Order: sequence, then C-alpha cells, then structure tokens
Amino acid sequence: MDLQTDYFRAADQAAVQKVMARGDRPAAESFESVRTKGVDPTVALPHLVVALRGEGTPVKDGPDRSVWPTGLQPWHPEAPAKAVDFEDPWMTGPWVVELPDETRDTLAGIDRKRLPQLTTLWGRTDEMKGVERVELMRLIHQLGVLARRAKQDGQHLYCSLTA
Repeated sequence: MDLQTDYFRAADQAAVQKVMARGDRPAAESFESVRTKGVDPTVALPHLVVALRGEGTPVKDGPDRSVWPTGLQPWHPEAPAKAVDFEDPWMTGPWVVELPDETRDTLAGIDRKRLPQLTTLWGRTDEMKGVERVELMRLIHQLGVLARRAKQDGQHLYCSLTA
C-alpha cells in the first residue's frame, strides 16, 4: 500500500483532533504541511534522522502517539472482543501520529550546506531508492523548514497517513 504521508505542524493534539473530527478537509490543507508519498514516519523518516544525528543505527524515538482516530484501537488488549469491522476508522484511516519533539528538533537542525550529503545518505535506504535526487533534496529542505517553524512557534510535528 502506497500511503499518502503528509507532515504538518500544529499547536497540539486538540487542534488536530478538531480538524479531523470536522472531516471537511484533510489536515494537510488545514495546517502548514509538506505533502509526501510513502515517507512513513516509523520506517523511512527515521533514516533521515539517523543521517542528521550521525548515528549508525535507526532511532528509537519514532512516533508512538496516535492522535487520530481517537479511542481504543481494535487490537488493544482492553478493547472488547468482536469481529473485525473493516469500516472502523482504525482500519480505514486516515491516521495521524505525533512525532516526538526530539525528531522535530533534529529536523529543525537541517543545514542547507548538508543537503547534498543528506540526500545521498537518505537516498541509499531501501525506502527512498527510486526517488529522484532533486525531489529528495527538496523534501529534506521542506521538512527542515517545517520543523524549524514548528519549533520556533512551540508547535509539534504530525504525520497524516491516508490510504
């Protein structure tokens, strides 16, 4: 499944949930965002964070805080046992996760001088192979700008995933 992955900044979870509950437009259209395709926040993005930090192993601070949908996930141990409902928002999406502030701060530190190096490093990962070098460099730059603005304004970064 090739997910639409839109990274955006917002003040807090409540602001995101309010927009998602209205359902009249996607989060990427309601907040300043960077639209991507298939840049998963738990698989692909951590490789960029590793390249920025100069570490050799994947980061452990990937998104772990679901913001949307709300309520218990059907697979949660405390959820009532019932047949899988394929119309359940947890099954259909869209889904929104909040990125850790450590990830936001790392992305905010992207320096234009390092764009070629970061493009090469991130482009070597399986998830980003096949993405044109110019497109990848543009994406890294846009994520850095988005993260810097979020950090300056005391906001958080989120990722909306849509099937």
